[in-house]
Amino acid sequence: MVWQWKTGKRLRYLTIPEWEKLGVQIGFSSREHGVSDSPFESLNLGLHVGDDRDKVLENRLKWFSEWNTSPKEVVVGQQVHGTQVYWVNPEDAGRGSTCLDSAIPLVDALVTDTNVALMAFFADCVPVYFFNPVIKTIGIAHAGWKGTIGKIVQAVLDRMAQAGGKPEDCLAAIGPGIGPCCYEIDDSVAGKVRAVFGESTLIKPTKPGKYMLDLWGLNKVQLIKAGILEENISICSLCTSCNSDAFFSYRRDEGQTGRMSSWIRLNLWEAHDVKDPNS
Repeated sequence: MVWQWKTGKRLRYLTIPEWEKLGVQIGFSSREHGVSDSPFESLNLGLHVGDDRDKVLENRLKWFSEWNTSPKEVVVGQQVHGTQVYWVNPEDAGRGSTCLDSAIPLVDALVTDTNVALMAFFADCVPVYFFNPVIKTIGIAHAGWKGTIGKIVQAVLDRMAQAGGKPEDCLAAIGPGIGPCCYEIDDSVAGKVRAVFGESTLIKPTKPGKYMLDLWGLNKVQLIKAGILEENISICSLCTSCNSDAFFSYRRDEGQTGRMSSWIRLNLWEAHDVKDPNS
């Protein structure tokens, strides 16, 4: 199952066609074809970065239109680099989709078995998507280094387990983020990563007190340890820092930049007869 660029109605975004065939909308936006001005040029989807609110909302409507969805059908979490998981119910629909105040507070992962769309925002941190076709449940996690060492992907799978989902039935996808080519960390962060993962080739020393960190790899390690089959994990190895034409990057742009959006939605009317991909 491979990530691919797709040109939709007006926007270009990344998706996984095999997931779409299973009845799941999955996407990761680019920074292209929006209305925001520099340094948020142009499809900035984050309301919290200092961009003009009306332009962000216009960009969001463009993004929703790609999925034939209205703001009333979308849920957004606050995202605080934590590990809290929130189970989305139908009455949550619309929260955070057009304003910050109504977003689900203090959560970095969303899970649901409804057809409410889940949306999160990124500019280097890693998006991790989940789909369990047996219990027809989806999720999205915001995994920067703090969420990664806090085992946010395990927290999502634990929440799915409470609903009867088994990790071996689950598909996972790791989207674009800052790659090991560009993500330099210091001794302090490296020590915290080692405290969770031990010595690892995913933390490579480059010079005294500095290391390159592979967030994609660390999250893949956790997913496998949690019970997801390696063949059911899809990694998009596109670095947000390297690809300046396609993506915003908090690190590259020194904090003054926009946000891409992850998107996942369960099409219940299409997924009612989905089969276990491992059968």
